[in-house]
Amino acid sequence: MKKMIVVLLVVLFCSGSNAANAQTQTLDKAVLLNTYAIRSDNAAVKATRDLWKRVGEQKEEAWYKLPKGYLAVYTEDGIQNRYVYDSKGNWLYALLTYTEKSLPADVRGLVKSTYYDYSIGWVKEIRQGEATVYVVHVESDKEWKDLAVQDGQMQTLRTISKR
Repeated sequence: MKKMIVVLLVVLFCSGSNAANAQTQTLDKAVLLNTYAIRSDNAAVKATRDLWKRVGEQKEEAWYKLPKGYLAVYTEDGIQNRYVYDSKGNWLYALLTYTEKSLPADVRGLVKSTYYDYSIGWVKEIRQGEATVYVVHVESDKEWKDLAVQDGQMQTLRTISKR
């Protein structure tokens, strides 16, 4: 399971602009669901109930119908949350995007103990099943790095020189 998530991360973040274009194209094909559409779709109801069970109600989330499932998007305390469900309403994964101040102390400590001269730009937290992976973007005067942190282990996904 761990290797699968790390491989998924490597594919997502090392593909560069192709990943951004693919995400934009997926969202272009997405259809914003209204309350009436959700009520008439059993899978959407199942996904909505699951999200509310996981994070609580009253998140003012926006629901999108994707070609192969559903996407719920909301922002809370400066953290952008995206929950993805399959076409049957089963939860697949969650992607949370935030800054250093929301990063768990143990993950921040691990990153800063090795990359103490770097600043943390952004964090993407991926949750799938029981596994959680943090992709941390750090920057120095000379380079950018994307790091994957999972279960106290850290590895470099990519390094980009500023020169």
